[in-house]
Amino acid sequence: MKRELVILLVLFGVFLAIGCTGYNSGQTPAPTPTTSEGAVATPAETPVAANSSETPAVSAGGKTIEVTMQGFAFNPNSITISPGDTVKWTNMDSATHDVVGTDFSSGNLKKGDSYEHTFTKPDTYNYRCSFHPSMLGTVIVKE
Repeated sequence: MKRELVILLVLFGVFLAIGCTGYNSGQTPAPTPTTSEGAVATPAETPVAANSSETPAVSAGGKTIEVTMQGFAFNPNSITISPGDTVKWTNMDSATHDVVGTDFSSGNLKKGDSYEHTFTKPDTYNYRCSFHPSMLGTVIVKE
């Protein structure tokens, strides 16, 4: 009887230890974006970082294309979009980055910060990170 109790306690301890260490490697899950009313935010309602220098203009029918800054590169580094589409850059690196083009500039973006810009005119827009000269990207806007 004593032996079964010891085995039961050991198994309980093992399961308890597995349960305590198995959740997301100790990381806290990212919060779900919400509106001021407490509803879950849709991508169009998800706020831009507070340090963004520009509030994106949302045009009817325009879509948002995501570009990440990760591994000291823009991913993807070249995109083709339509007039009225918005590009959203998000910094996934621990280093500070920015997005600088001829007609737009994000300001400093820390890890997790985003910047959005809506492109209205067909053209080819080259941009870069002023902190890291090897980080280059292109937005091609075609009718």
